[in-house]
Amino acid sequence: MSKLSQANEDKFASELYFSQLSQTEKERILKMSPREFRGIVRTGEWTAVTKDVCHGYTMANLSIVPQDLAFEYLRFCNQNPHPLPVLEVTEPGNPHTKLLAANADIRTDLPRYRIFKDGELIDEPTDIIKYWRGDLVCFLTGCSLTFAHAFREANIPYRRYGEYLTNVACVPTERLCGHIIVGIRGFYSIHDAVRAIQISSRFPRTHGGPIHFGHASDMAEVGIENFVETLGKPDPISPIRLPNAEPPKPGEIIMSWGAGTTAQTVAKESKLPFMITHCNGHMFITDLRVEELSAL
Repeated sequence: MSKLSQANEDKFASELYFSQLSQTEKERILKMSPREFRGIVRTGEWTAVTKDVCHGYTMANLSIVPQDLAFEYLRFCNQNPHPLPVLEVTEPGNPHTKLLAANADIRTDLPRYRIFKDGELIDEPTDIIKYWRGDLVCFLTGCSLTFAHAFREANIPYRRYGEYLTNVACVPTERLCGHIIVGIRGFYSIHDAVRAIQISSRFPRTHGGPIHFGHASDMAEVGIENFVETLGKPDPISPIRLPNAEPPKPGEIIMSWGAGTTAQTVAKESKLPFMITHCNGHMFITDLRVEELSAL
């Protein structure tokens, strides 16, 4: 089995990793400061997904492009703020953040990355030291796991259904195009759904409100055909959908938020010569508390 295939096979285990830890280990991870957590990522102790770590702190998506594309990519992100809300852009060749985290190194401090060459995914390493170049510019963009924390604090129950590719096109630039990927959540009541819209709208820098809502049968409106039939089945867009997912309950409200993995469709559809992104679910943990990104 190739290294890339093995990485894909490991994703289900990665998604479930936290739930399999002892209670002592869970508490240790939850109580870690972002700096401490980035330290265990850097040493390779943690290579799993990050959704259950450092409660109360903001997470970020990652895109890295060469300097000659950086300004156009910034314009692209600004034209498409729902999937790609910019939090910080680094100087060319500098892998260290100034605003989001102290003593962080983008090359080593995410659990897993994706490397694209000529629009094709070629590797999923746990650090990008060998791919780093002096002309690379890092874009850190908002992540919906930020307002997911706010959902928990507001006692709003929901179900995660993973990420899906839509037929909603991004606003293109000269060299950049792609279709929006969404993260899908289900809510059990109209009251919970309305509260989720209100809360997520307070966080425009982490995707803001949903771009679509309705019932499972309405997902075809954004190009997601056979939504129920594909539940739990991994695909290249979302290889970490949980297996054995139950279908939505009658009346369950399905809502879709723009996802930072949209950067991967940009790499593929634009056939970019070179681009690095985070691997789905393997985020950069910042030093910012969730409420620091709240607009209200």
